[in-house]
Amino acid sequence: MIMRKFSVIILFLITIVLADSTFTSQPGMTIGEEAPGCYASLLKGGDFFLGRYVGPKAHANLKSPVVFSFFTTSCIPCRKEIPYIHTLKEEYPNVSVFLVNVAEDKQRVSAFIKARGYTLPVLLDRYGKISEKYKAQVTPTLIIINENGKIDFYKQGYKETDNEMIKQSMEQLPHPKKH
Repeated sequence: MIMRKFSVIILFLITIVLADSTFTSQPGMTIGEEAPGCYASLLKGGDFFLGRYVGPKAHANLKSPVVFSFFTTSCIPCRKEIPYIHTLKEEYPNVSVFLVNVAEDKQRVSAFIKARGYTLPVLLDRYGKISEKYKAQVTPTLIIINENGKIDFYKQGYKETDNEMIKQSMEQLPHPKKH
């Protein structure tokens, strides 16, 4: 009898903890936080270094805000968000937009991108190290980094009502002219 009451109390406490969103939410990055440096291979060849685009050592011809859209090929919400991200790239050509694939085989990613006609550059986060640095435990995760190298926007998951919030964040960025 005592064991049964104890079990019920433990179950009750676990339920309360799990119901509290502060314990179950995925912690993200803080707006204004320094974006962690990162390196990745591009799907179509070549190397990507974030420091070439943002921060004090950015190359003059590449310096621009950067958008990372973390995705996996099996992620249904990603398939809805990526086309919207494409429209942003068209609307804001002076922002560098990258899809970041998390821990999938290059051939699988290539087939996925080709089948859907996506044209954005794809970074291969083969071992999930970039997604770990950027706390992108959920796909999609969208991050906007300003040209000073600070996080300006951070969002996990996707619903169509996010589009307006994403667009507003893009509009608030300075949009330098590419050299």
